[in-house]
Amino acid sequence: MTATFLASHAERLRQTSWARVTRTAWAILLIGLFTSMLLHTALPHVLRRLLLVAPLIPFVAKDLSHLPDAFARTRAALAARDWLALGAAWLPPELVGLLRLDGQMRRGFVSWLLRRPQPALPPGEAFSYLERGSYSTVVAIALISTLVDLPLNGFIVQLFVKTAQPREVIHVLMAVACLSSLVWVLGDRWLVGKGQHVLDDDFLHLRVGARTTGIIPRHAIDRCEPLTVTADEWRRQHGIEPHRSLCASPLDKPNSVLILNDNSPVRLTHMGVERTGLACVFLYLDRPQALASALRHPPGMDART
Repeated sequence: MTATFLASHAERLRQTSWARVTRTAWAILLIGLFTSMLLHTALPHVLRRLLLVAPLIPFVAKDLSHLPDAFARTRAALAARDWLALGAAWLPPELVGLLRLDGQMRRGFVSWLLRRPQPALPPGEAFSYLERGSYSTVVAIALISTLVDLPLNGFIVQLFVKTAQPREVIHVLMAVACLSSLVWVLGDRWLVGKGQHVLDDDFLHLRVGARTTGIIPRHAIDRCEPLTVTADEWRRQHGIEPHRSLCASPLDKPNSVLILNDNSPVRLTHMGVERTGLACVFLYLDRPQALASALRHPPGMDART
């Protein structure tokens, strides 16, 4: 019974996102700090230290819950003699995905810098998501904020940090952070390109820069519906767990949802991690009704006829 209990909780942890684990750890840290301040004289010194270490527990538990996956990845890497994959087998897939995403963003920045042409879209009917969305506005605000913040923060540091060496370290860290932000913003903008998904006779080609890419066979799509509530509320209404859904939107709140057939063979790459077993995909589209109409018509027939 104890083994079953542990196995069920381990499975729940495996399905819990790292973002939720981070929020839990943050809440534990705040509670620990508040308790330490409130009972500073009553708590032993060792216990106060343990309260500050407690936020690490959710991360450790989440990592341990993925041990079966780590063993499986290790066996696969050894069988394929893929030594690079073997080194990454024991890292959280989300961390490896983030490193992949960072590399793609940097390559996108180099392409923007060299003014390389955008890759051609596959033939088919295109559905845009940038014309009415807030992505372009947010990119412009991010660029302006980054360029303004660097000299402003440098001036503030100059006023409050009088020692030369710490001040220089802070300046270097701020410059690196500013440059990294610019690389990500401009790299993502180049990768997003025209901001279009494409539907042909056989597949729906999804692409939101480097964040979400992949193809969905038309036969794997049950239907497309408008989304009038939040994604979380829609999932609760339909009894779908968060790990079985994916949000393919640059920044805007999704306004449509693709409902996939049971046991569909869909494989999408999201934030550098391959996602399978999906029940639905949330999208933001400039004209969500156009995609729903196109999917209702047989392949090869114009939805507007």
